[in-house]
Amino acid sequence: MTNLCPICDTDYLEGEHQRCSRCGWDLTPVPGSPSSKFRKAFLAKQQIQIDWGRKMWMRHQIQAEFNHQHPPENASQSERFYQLENQFNERFNQVTIQLQEAREERASLQSQLEEISAYLQALNLQQIETVLGQVSDWMKGSPIHPTPEETAEPFYPSSEVGIDYSRLMNLLSKGKWRKADEETWAIALKATVREEEGWLSIEDLARFPKTDLATLNWLWEYYSHGQFGLRIQQQIWEIVQGDYTEFCDRLRWRVQENWIYYDELDFSLDAVPGHLPAIAWRKRACYGVGKSTAQEALMALFDALQKIT
Repeated sequence: MTNLCPICDTDYLEGEHQRCSRCGWDLTPVPGSPSSKFRKAFLAKQQIQIDWGRKMWMRHQIQAEFNHQHPPENASQSERFYQLENQFNERFNQVTIQLQEAREERASLQSQLEEISAYLQALNLQQIETVLGQVSDWMKGSPIHPTPEETAEPFYPSSEVGIDYSRLMNLLSKGKWRKADEETWAIALKATVREEEGWLSIEDLARFPKTDLATLNWLWEYYSHGQFGLRIQQQIWEIVQGDYTEFCDRLRWRVQENWIYYDELDFSLDAVPGHLPAIAWRKRACYGVGKSTAQEALMALFDALQKIT
């Protein structure tokens, strides 16, 4: 079988030549099976040597060609050669930098694709079809038609227990997500008459005023453009079938098997879908909000949310 020398591209027969007849490169086949870890490690190390060898070979060829066309009769010709050599080295370094930038860009794109995949997994089928339809219209140059929710009459925040939502709306509209989350917690305590106790029981969450629960969810969804809210948390909860650990992994309430503290929440729109608000826990994602666990609190909260028509 005919192969090419990795340094100078000279033809050789595999197994019949131990060194390249032109540049002298070692052509001994690499031992081991293709799937061997040692073989892969050796090839990775050898690639570095090959890159260096090709650079030296190209440098040698440039010098030989230059000496052939311009015999070194004086110092000025030698200086010209070194100028050409420096130009070559500069161009070689530029190509190396471009390759590294291309690798980094590819890694960035891969990371973005993973985030998009995680976002799509958090959506239900109807939402996915809507998003894909909008993307298709955009690619065809057609205007993106608004969803029924976007064309509906503006939602007027209402409460069945007399809560004023103006402060929460102001914080959400300005993107002050941490203060908005803290205000949401204060509203939850007030709506369930638990301000003095400072924590919520399963019973409190189960009897959470439906109008206020709907208002809280709508405000978070509206001002985050669908990134945050109780409904999207509920959808992810259903996808993981109530597995609280996996649920927290998806919402980044648990990172690398570590339950995050409240101060470690990502209070920005760069957070993953459903990352906020945090009503089922306050201090740490594995503790909960009172005598109940965070998992029990979420189950009660989502059960109450499910009853809202």
